[in-house]
Amino acid sequence: MNKNLTIVFFGEDSFSNIVLASLLKAGHEVPLVVSPLYDNDIHKRLETTARHNCSEYLRERNINDISVAEKVKKHKPDLLISAHFEKLLKKDLINIPTLGCLNLHPSLLPHYRGMSPQHWPIINGDRKTGITVHFIDEGADTGNIVMQREIELDEKMYVSDLQAIWAKEYRTLMCEAVKKVMDGYRGEKQDVNAGSYYGKLKPEQCEIHIEKGVRAIYNLIRGVSMPYH
Repeated sequence: MNKNLTIVFFGEDSFSNIVLASLLKAGHEVPLVVSPLYDNDIHKRLETTARHNCSEYLRERNINDISVAEKVKKHKPDLLISAHFEKLLKKDLINIPTLGCLNLHPSLLPHYRGMSPQHWPIINGDRKTGITVHFIDEGADTGNIVMQREIELDEKMYVSDLQAIWAKEYRTLMCEAVKKVMDGYRGEKQDVNAGSYYGKLKPEQCEIHIEKGVRAIYNLIRGVSMPYH
């Protein structure tokens, strides 16, 4: 297969932007970039890269609207790739690309499916986490795993330290996964009964409760404080 693919990209933030930039640097054609329509500016870096390098940038409140699917179909993509993208895609989108859809999820799936995977491993005092690239199905981070990269966590790391590691790893990880898919790899099936699922971190879950003890409080502080993107 030609080493350069046509890819439609779905992303939201500055970490999505790192992944998009890596795909463009690798020579892949990205004619369409799609972001959710939020009432904030987290998309700005991604939008700048998209408008400078891609044919079209779209912000849409309903990602699964038929109009979005029609725009994706128009470009006849080999792959749809998402990174740091909180919306679940439905089968009308998933079924469009000829090679399928890939997602970058910042945990070691099947652990920490769902939301806020940067916070929970630190809050829970885990000694490792990681990054997974997997095929998208209609579940929440349940598709076949293409590749993973493990990250050690020590007791001095804050969430911002973890995100600094992400920023480095994201420059190469998705492109490596794309090469595997181009060579015909379809990933390793996940055990849907294993691992864990977490929802979005709520403000009340960030409150300190003295009765939980010093270690739990320290882990919570590391997991939710310090500036991060």
